[in-house]
Amino acid sequence: MTTASPALPQLPADPSLISLAYRHEHPLKVFEFDDTLEVWTVSARIDADILAEDMASRSDIDQETLDAVEDVAVGRMSFVRVRMFVGDPFEAMDAYTGDVSRIGESVLDVGRAEFAREFEAALAHPVGDLLVMDRVVLEPVWRGFGLGLVLAGAAIRRLSQGCTAVVCEPGSADGRELTEEQHREAAARLGRLWSAIGFEPFQDGVHILDCHLQRPQDLLAERQEEFTALCRSWREHHRS
Repeated sequence: MTTASPALPQLPADPSLISLAYRHEHPLKVFEFDDTLEVWTVSARIDADILAEDMASRSDIDQETLDAVEDVAVGRMSFVRVRMFVGDPFEAMDAYTGDVSRIGESVLDVGRAEFAREFEAALAHPVGDLLVMDRVVLEPVWRGFGLGLVLAGAAIRRLSQGCTAVVCEPGSADGRELTEEQHREAAARLGRLWSAIGFEPFQDGVHILDCHLQRPQDLLAERQEEFTALCRSWREHHRS
């Protein structure tokens, strides 16, 4: 997936310095679907202090320049955990966003407030919560190196404990205006991309990652090896 690229030097910093910050808020007094939906935002960034320390270790830079270093934004993600045994899962998904609602229509039996039988049949062990991968957006300068797969895979590992599956509807999420044909092309391209960490087509444009299978774990390990190679290549280039 990730290979040496002529654009590698253009990356603004060593990718190994990237960290993920997870944010989830909920009111103490529960309203509507607060207990059914657990919304997580995940930011990928390089901390300014860590970046300045790395810059100082590689070259002679004056303190004024180091003091001016700022955080580097890499990307952002959003996930929604649907608690299947608290409230009505589809009503909660339907009240959140249209994108999440469409996924709910595909994987849930709306009348029974349970997983649809076709969805259950596609899973190894269809018991547990559902994790929706809602958005994964990289800053333009970080695109093209397989980082989206590594970031999403790492976040899924943290957030999918107790979930039976992760679901997504591949499509452009960076706000660009696209024609219907461009939407279809983007969905097909991203569907192939997400298959590299274990997502498989289900129905109605929805893709699923079965949390109880070994294959997604093996694929993520492969992506992490590629990420390690990318980091090594960046450091070797900037030492030369």
